[in-house]
Amino acid sequence: MEHARPSPIVTPLPWAVWLLTLGVAGVELVLWAGAHGLVNWAGSAGWRAQALVLFGISPELQGWMWDSGRYPAEGLWRYLVYGFFHLGPMQAALVVVITAALGKACAERLGSVKVLVLLVLAQAAGGVAFGLVADPGAWLIGGYPMIFALAGAYAALTGTRPALFMVAVLVVARLALTAMAGGGVDWLADLTALGMGAALARGLDGPVLARLRRR
Repeated sequence: MEHARPSPIVTPLPWAVWLLTLGVAGVELVLWAGAHGLVNWAGSAGWRAQALVLFGISPELQGWMWDSGRYPAEGLWRYLVYGFFHLGPMQAALVVVITAALGKACAERLGSVKVLVLLVLAQAAGGVAFGLVADPGAWLIGGYPMIFALAGAYAALTGTRPALFMVAVLVVARLALTAMAGGGVDWLADLTALGMGAALARGLDGPVLARLRRR
């Protein structure tokens, strides 16, 4: 009689990944409930549109901050939180799934704190790049820069052909989606975050830091 093979051990998600995925899912649940009348608060049906204005990246606001030399908190925090707000549940669901998968792989190598640092910096860099070239009236919101940053980090940490192929597929799919949607420069934020994620992952990786300290 053959013995049953033991099932592989499924490791739990690191706390940083839980924080990110629950944050995205929780925000989307609130916006979805407001849009469908499940919350009887004044203006709840327009919460998603309000979130775009309150938390999205605007080239006009960024230009004003740079020109005036004033950086109010209500302008700066957008670069930290715009990835938690989405235009619809399908976009949010995609971000949650990919963040859970790639975030777990990256956090197991780097640790939760370093992954959060990587995502904060890469997402902010994507927002700045968008703000530099976007047309007036354009807005950037959503977690695509976050998952591109994780994809770049994963490819840099593993260096395997499947990881590099995944990055190539993401880039082609993103550019194709932009072309079908009629333009826009949202893709620049994604690709900037991808490059930053790859560079930061190499810099934050333990062996790399150890080699730098020895020098």
